[in-house]
Amino acid sequence: MISTIGSFAKLTSTTGRTLRFYDRKGLLKPSGYNEQGHRFYTDEDLFRLQQILTLKYLDFSLDEIGQYLEQDSKDFKTSLEMQYELLLQKQQHIERILATIERIRAIVKDDSTIDPGLIIVMIQSIQREEEQKQWLSDRLPDTIVQSIFMSGSSLEEKIQVERETTVGLNDLLNMSRQGLHPEHPLVQERALKLTLSLKRLLGEALNDPWTSEMGSVFEEMKPQPCVDPEFKTYLHEVFAHLSIRREQQAAASKNS
Repeated sequence: MISTIGSFAKLTSTTGRTLRFYDRKGLLKPSGYNEQGHRFYTDEDLFRLQQILTLKYLDFSLDEIGQYLEQDSKDFKTSLEMQYELLLQKQQHIERILATIERIRAIVKDDSTIDPGLIIVMIQSIQREEEQKQWLSDRLPDTIVQSIFMSGSSLEEKIQVERETTVGLNDLLNMSRQGLHPEHPLVQERALKLTLSLKRLLGEALNDPWTSEMGSVFEEMKPQPCVDPEFKTYLHEVFAHLSIRREQQAAASKNS
């Protein structure tokens, strides 16, 4: 059987564009050309194309398909086993991505005002959660690490705290962009509210996380989330002022 590119494409439920692409990639060269210079294909080409489409369905890359087709001895069973393992890894990766997106959606909920940069930071934190937990476990008491990651809490409880923290950081980010100074009463009020939310996450044993000794541990954490450096500096100043104010209030209360 000899077919033109149009009839061959129709026969194999593909397109002429795809066939030309496979030609450029060296995967499927036409058996020849007619007098008008048009490609024509034979039954052998049909068999090769069916091999290509099958391997593509199995998620082999074009390079891998090319290598397979050029092999003298085709140990296809071994290739299938390797591909199966790769696809399992890909499936697990996709499941982790879906779980991350579901968690972010639950945290953000219907709030369309959350800054995209903060969402990226959240995704990074979730992505590196186990790595960060291990890193902190080598440097902090286990009880504190368990408290930080809310071990034993339900997913709903974790998401609630994460939502409050995210909204609080988003508010402070907007205030920084509005030009409000770190010591501004509105900024300090929001920072205090955020601190209370964080203490639910970090535990009462911790002081302000940006100013305590614990803060230096978090500063050394690798890898660090890609927080905007200017906003990071702003947060340091905000919580430094909050810490000073609370110390002054405690001293005044003690002396009264």
